[in-house]
Amino acid sequence: MKSQDGVAAGSSGPGSSASGAQAAQEQGIPAVAWLLLLVLALAWGSTWPMMKLAVAEVPVLSFRFISVVAGSATLFLVGWIKNRTILPKRWEWPTIIRIGLLNVTLWYCLSALAVTTLPAGRAALLAFTTPLWAMIIEFALYKAPLTVRRTFGIVLALLAIGFLTFEDLFAAEPSVIGIAAILAAAFCQTFGSILQQRAGFESPVYTLIPWQMVLGGIPILIAAPIIDGTAWMETVSLEAMLASFSVAVFSICVGVVCWYTILSKTTMTFAALGSLVVPFAAISLSAALLGEMLTVTDIVGLVLITAAIGTTIRRRRSNP
Repeated sequence: MKSQDGVAAGSSGPGSSASGAQAAQEQGIPAVAWLLLLVLALAWGSTWPMMKLAVAEVPVLSFRFISVVAGSATLFLVGWIKNRTILPKRWEWPTIIRIGLLNVTLWYCLSALAVTTLPAGRAALLAFTTPLWAMIIEFALYKAPLTVRRTFGIVLALLAIGFLTFEDLFAAEPSVIGIAAILAAAFCQTFGSILQQRAGFESPVYTLIPWQMVLGGIPILIAAPIIDGTAWMETVSLEAMLASFSVAVFSICVGVVCWYTILSKTTMTFAALGSLVVPFAAISLSAALLGEMLTVTDIVGLVLITAAIGTTIRRRRSNP
């Protein structure tokens, strides 16, 4: 599972969510977990229309500059409050840097670039082609077996890409750059998620994530003032600035906190419902906030993407 517009979701430390998951299995899903799931869907789903509003006036790199600074500062504060530590283990730094480059430098820039030419809802759906990229990466690098379930997920993801890109590729003004950018962004974040899951980190997740943002954000922090300059600040609207900070604080930070709180209180299977709900939230919020029309293509793509994500969620059998 990955966070939308954040960094890879991974282990939060030995046994940190195991006790919560076990308690959830014994006592059922607590009501607060359902509330957190709703907030999670709104946080990650709102990423896309808010990002579309922001980059209409704020240059892509400057927009992500705000994400890195505001998002990492907030998560450092959360990490200090929860764990009283902000430094990872020495051996974790190389992997933190690699994940940061994938899930911050590349994901942040490519996803924001995509919504400059694609509808926010369409970009959000294409960002959820995770099963395809996960299978390619795991098969190529980790020799993962090509099971029937995974093959079905790949086929569904490919069909979704076909449906969602056909109109844009053959439109009067084709959005080739946007399509290429969002698919590359999805690949990068999926790769980062796999690295995080396999890293075996010992440090708490609220220590790892802000450092990934800072180290992955260094190229953005350097390039934004040089490439974008500051002239845009003279004309930018309050709406665009609020949208920028909404992504940085609500979409990233609130989403991350909700995700790991859900994991601590429930099972991974329940938490993975967020993967299924977010695409619905993204296109619904894009329609409500931006007036984007929901087409038959979007509906078919949504169904295919949801089904593809569903193939990655496995329910563990409980012992009799």
